[in-house]
Amino acid sequence: MTNKITRRQAVLGVSSTLLLPAACSQTATIPDSIFAHGVASGDPEPNSVVIWTRVSGSKDPVAVDWYVAKDSQMLDVVSHGQFTTNAQRDHTVKQVVDGLQPGKRYFYQFVVNGTTSVVGQTKTLPVGHLERLVIAVVTCSNYPFGYFNAYEVIANDDEVDLVVHLGDYIYEYRARGGYGGATGRRIGRNHKPGHETVSLEDYRIRHAQYKGERESIAMHARHPLIVIWDDHESANNPWMGGAENHQLNDGDWFARRAASLQAYYEWMPIRDPGPGGSWERYWRHFKFGDLASLITLESRHTGRSKQYTWSGRLDDFEGAADANAFYDDVVGAPDRNMLSAEMERFLESELAESARAGRRWRIIGNQSVMARVRMPELNEPFFDDLRNELRGSGRNRLENLTRLGNLDLPGDLDAWDGYPAARERFYQLGKDAGVRDLLVISGDSHSYWANALYAADGVSMGVELGSTGITSPRSLLDLGLEGLARWDQSLAANNKEVVWVDGRYRGFIRLDITHDRVHADFVTVTNVETRDYETQIVHALDIESSNGTLRYV
Repeated sequence: MTNKITRRQAVLGVSSTLLLPAACSQTATIPDSIFAHGVASGDPEPNSVVIWTRVSGSKDPVAVDWYVAKDSQMLDVVSHGQFTTNAQRDHTVKQVVDGLQPGKRYFYQFVVNGTTSVVGQTKTLPVGHLERLVIAVVTCSNYPFGYFNAYEVIANDDEVDLVVHLGDYIYEYRARGGYGGATGRRIGRNHKPGHETVSLEDYRIRHAQYKGERESIAMHARHPLIVIWDDHESANNPWMGGAENHQLNDGDWFARRAASLQAYYEWMPIRDPGPGGSWERYWRHFKFGDLASLITLESRHTGRSKQYTWSGRLDDFEGAADANAFYDDVVGAPDRNMLSAEMERFLESELAESARAGRRWRIIGNQSVMARVRMPELNEPFFDDLRNELRGSGRNRLENLTRLGNLDLPGDLDAWDGYPAARERFYQLGKDAGVRDLLVISGDSHSYWANALYAADGVSMGVELGSTGITSPRSLLDLGLEGLARWDQSLAANNKEVVWVDGRYRGFIRLDITHDRVHADFVTVTNVETRDYETQIVHALDIESSNGTLRYV
């Protein structure tokens, strides 16, 4: 199914009240030197929400007035105050606004010495009966790979209630030689700073670059954000003791991680840790009346065991039985964790609470693909021909996929396939809470997915929807568009849990949630290398509850 919307049609839908100063400040200007990174809101609760901005161009402490109103003209003000920011927090402003009404839309604005920011729009969580919820699910927004056009599409969708970002909000790589660097040089979108982000100042500069994009400014001003981090907010593939992309000459890992998390909390509209909390322990349960729970996971910094990799191992196996024995006994060892024990306890208690409350849907905000995905045998004539046609990285990738398929192994050991015992514990938590109707939303893979989830004993645990990247492309594009399409078809044909997969696109998932069903549109933008694009709905499906679990209809 394809539904095209041109960029012109999308832009015409922009509400001018969110792009101009409020009417009560018509003479004010918005110089880029003051509010260059716009405004944002997020981490909503029924009676409160976080509002955010940054004051640019000052080295001294700055007093910032903030206002929250019921109307976009900022006439019916319901809360206001003053926040003093300084260099110790990179001149960011983050205010938790309390005393609000549940399920209500509010508008907010910041003022510095008579200069006003744009007016932002936000919304508190509802209580009681809720008929409908619309969520935009996004992930993997890599600056050098292109423009954040999908953010603009989301900004212009009046029906979206909030945006859920599943991680890789920024990327840490250097400009030259880093992931996306070649594309960035070609289209004029190079990372700042030019080197890999390691220090607190590095991460602050990188966040500023991403937040300064006009599409990002528009989306954040229009919709509240629920966000979880994945790996690239700190470094590629981190675990409890380090990261794949952290080397000895990068200094102390824990100092780098602390710097990345400090910058993250400064630049994102999220609540700071409470008493006894820490930056790393970041998980939430958002409750949408009687309609849905959204529980977000932390799977990088509080529990994860070090990843295994197939690199240098595949040639040592004496066939599929030997390879799978290694996978079952070593990769699948019961002491290998994805989540911390504290995270698991929180998850179990909150799933049980959601079931007791009778909410219709239980959504899990998850970083990486959860379904079991074994590599297929590539014995079709098409792949024989492709091996002869490909050169360089594409040929090497296909040869590696072929070896994995011949050994009947999963490919991505950084995803839940690298932690099968932890995945079973996750499912058991659901069973213990009386919950087998999980709707897992996942990022990281740069591909669209519709998966069916099963525990090892064959019990259905729900479904998984995976979103492709906002700009980050699937690495398997080295196979060419047709090669990737045929690969994805083979993946679905040879895996019980993979219902549909397509890694050819960039975009997001739009979830329209009612008590009867969840409707998912897989929305893509046709171009990210310029700001000229169309949107397409490349796939759509419905999810219903049946016999205590979920099914596609």
